[in-house]
Amino acid sequence: MSELETSKPAVVVNEKKSSKGKKKKAVNPATITPEYIEEQRRLRQLKKEQKKQELIAQGINPDQVETPAELRYKTRDVLVVQEHQQVEDGPAIRIMSYNMLAQALIRRKLFPTSGNALKWSTRSQVLLSEICHYNPDILCLQEVDFVQYNSFWKSEFDKLGYDSKYHRAGTKNHGLALVYRRTIFVNNHHLAHIQYDKEKSGKLSPSCVTQNIGLLACLDFTPQMRSKYPKLRNGLIVGTTHLFWHPFGTYERTRQTYVILKKFKEFRDTLNTLNGEGSSWYSFFAGDFNSQPFDTPYLSITSKPVKYKGRGPLVLGCSLSYQYSSSRGIVDDEDNDDSTPAEEEEGGNVEKYGKNQPTDPVPDTFEFTDEQRQKVEDMEALHNSLDMRAISLYSAGYHLVDPKNAGIDNDRKEPFFSNWAHTWRGLLDYIFIISSWNQVDDYSERIDSVQDIESEHGVKLLKLLQLPLPEEMGPEPSGQPRIGQYPSDHLCLMAEVALC
Repeated sequence: MSELETSKPAVVVNEKKSSKGKKKKAVNPATITPEYIEEQRRLRQLKKEQKKQELIAQGINPDQVETPAELRYKTRDVLVVQEHQQVEDGPAIRIMSYNMLAQALIRRKLFPTSGNALKWSTRSQVLLSEICHYNPDILCLQEVDFVQYNSFWKSEFDKLGYDSKYHRAGTKNHGLALVYRRTIFVNNHHLAHIQYDKEKSGKLSPSCVTQNIGLLACLDFTPQMRSKYPKLRNGLIVGTTHLFWHPFGTYERTRQTYVILKKFKEFRDTLNTLNGEGSSWYSFFAGDFNSQPFDTPYLSITSKPVKYKGRGPLVLGCSLSYQYSSSRGIVDDEDNDDSTPAEEEEGGNVEKYGKNQPTDPVPDTFEFTDEQRQKVEDMEALHNSLDMRAISLYSAGYHLVDPKNAGIDNDRKEPFFSNWAHTWRGLLDYIFIISSWNQVDDYSERIDSVQDIESEHGVKLLKLLQLPLPEEMGPEPSGQPRIGQYPSDHLCLMAEVALC
């Protein structure tokens, strides 16, 4: 036989036509070495990565290529602050805070460029997909519609392995929800409802009816968790709230943040009495505070002892000069857009501007009356009299993972915004650790480090969900919600922590 006849014939790996009608090339088995296989894998991965980057450049999430366009949304990275040492650190849990934009509050005039992104049939699926994507263990939710909670969210959370608690003020059409993974936590009916309008705050009374509320829960660890992690504390106290929204409501919001710490302390003390001396708890509180990091509601609970200076007392005094309508907070005809709580709470005032009303909530100057000046001083003293404080997890750790978006407009190293609406943008949402304060240590300028949080509070900050920069929100109009971007006018926050 000739050399040609005796040589091995080339083997056709697959002679069938591909879906594109082309035959695959013949491959000599002698060339199929481990190095060849590895190179082919590398080339396939490179091709896949190139396609992924092409989709990203077009504004398409590669994981959502098969998803209908109206159900796509932007995903964000979960940034690593510290690595999780599983043996030493204990369980890692993810805590999310999310103002989901109550459907009952939506008015087209408030969201003129959002289009079909406002439809509940669209938003509900995008919100659900987003929650599944980030996979939190605890959700602190605000603006959860009462109707949608009972007809949609409660059953969907149950399917995903969550239990949930819901609270609203009276017959208000939206409220708060605390949602927790049932394989990790169980609630033994220890709940506390905060009614800000009814809560005492020293000599300072509520400035108006707000119908704002808070919700606290004690979550015990399941027997399986206790068996796996025997050094865990008694449980975890978690709370959520949505504070008064009004542009002239800074004074009332500042009073409400005092109430948060007061009620948290009372709730913790009650649990200590029930569980016995030596009880210990992991303590978190998250929500929409309608306050930026340079405003007195935020500073009064994080910057202890607080000292109102600069714009702080001016804004407080101006808010005290605002006259609220006696009809604020009253629910009339649910079919009348001019009188529902939706109009009162978001974007529409029952009060009318007039010659006796201030027009700028952040004035350059303000002439105090003696009564107003005394109330501002009393508010400062009230906060400093309470031996409790709040520690923002994003303030402590975000500058370590995204320094370009930390402290842009504030001294607390917080991100620039979590609310991106049609007419206003800024940071309103937070995830706090709640702690005792000995009223001696000075946190007026100091920001807790991630090492402080771990050594003093038994919480190791592992990861933070990234927040975008303004230039990443696309060309105007870019107010949220928008198809292919975000399903609410707020962006969710999430922190992953190890419970040491």
